Amino acid sequence: MRSGDVLYVASLDRLGRTMHKVLALVAEFREEGIHLVNGGAMTIGTRVVGPATEMALLMLGTFAEMELIFQRERRASAPASRETSGKSWGRPREIDRAAVLADLEELSVMKVAAKHGIGRATVFRIKAEAKEA
Repeated sequence: MRSGDVLYVASLDRLGRTMHKVLALVAEFREEGIHLVNGGAMTIGTRVVGPATEMALLMLGTFAEMELIFQRERRASAPASRETSGKSWGRPREIDRAAVLADLEELSVMKVAAKHGIGRATVFRIKAEAKEA
């Protein structure tokens, strides 16, 4: 970007993960003469210099960082929540393994995968599981 350019972002949290990084980036943009416009519900732009703009940037940056912290907390608690409710992770197994193994005797792995709408890795996994059993 060059001096006089304008960078539009949907939210300040898209610029950095922490408030410190966002403010450092905004300061760097100002030094380079690059303007920043934060869109969304409350549009803030650095073209207008003043205490209201500074305060708005600080508040939006703080809220953005808080939301990132809340998201991390929710992601961290998800596995424990699923374990206590007895739910398993991942996609449920709905593949007819016997049909896949039967087709493997006649067809190539690629054709079996295409026929059943699964990936090659899944076909190889089913084949390996059958050998182990």
